Amino acid sequence: MENKQITIIGGSGGMGQVFSKYFKNHGFQVTIFARDLNRLRKVAKELEVNFAKTLEEGLNNADIVMISVPISSTIGVIKKVIPYLKNNALICDITSLKSEIYEVYKQELNKYPINCLSLHPMFGPGITNMQNYMMLSIRIGGTKDYNILVDDLLELFRSDGLIIIETTPEIHDTKIALTLGLPHMFNILFLNLLKRSNNSLNELTRFTGTTFLLQKVFAESIIQREMEMFGEIQMENPKFLNVINDLVSLMNDYKHVIENKDKEKFNELFIDALNYSKYDVHFKRSYEYFYEFMKILKKKED
Repeated sequence: MENKQITIIGGSGGMGQVFSKYFKNHGFQVTIFARDLNRLRKVAKELEVNFAKTLEEGLNNADIVMISVPISSTIGVIKKVIPYLKNNALICDITSLKSEIYEVYKQELNKYPINCLSLHPMFGPGITNMQNYMMLSIRIGGTKDYNILVDDLLELFRSDGLIIIETTPEIHDTKIALTLGLPHMFNILFLNLLKRSNNSLNELTRFTGTTFLLQKVFAESIIQREMEMFGEIQMENPKFLNVINDLVSLMNDYKHVIENKDKEKFNELFIDALNYSKYDVHFKRSYEYFYEFMKILKKKED
């Protein structure tokens, strides 16, 4: 795929820069576009890629266009971009929600001879090596060359060790509500619950065991990331309300167990969790991983 032209919309952002560097390293001619022209110039100079002053300028000759903007902006940007694409161009997004975007792509395919693919990289801007990370992929459709173009792109990712998981919009959004929205929510609530205790984290750490310490560090690493993204992943995904409803129901059951000192029911909940998790591929070595993390933490403290 060398010498192909790719334009990344939102290319000055964190993930936009990740993919700008990635495609540049693979011989693509990379152009980035973003609303903030001053920042755009600065990032383009740092990455040694081209930048476009206008959207139309950036899209005219692009073989591939990648949309890397916030979730709430993605649909609007897709609709704005597609009319400028040349015939047989491939457009893809990397947003965290898919159902609505899938429908928009389908509508646009009725109007334009283009190719549409929806991607979701399961890593953040801090990545330095894609080996063994996952990329979710949803094929949407396009011209007679669709499968060739998409297969070439996905094979490029695979060549660098990315694990490509092909899925559907419905499955994607249901799973993401559980694998992203749920842990994000737990950690936001965890820190807010501790805050309500009127104890500082430093003070609590003096009384901590290994479980609290690891949970605290994990929560602190999560909370430093983009607030807008976390909010959108939870608020814009209708599947996430189902998760919250299940959690509220479970918490009410748990409260009832504790209030009534119902050891039998507590044991039942505990064993259900154990039986659910023991078939997981990480289960047998989970305690080993736990203490490896602890060694890293203790080494940093020393």
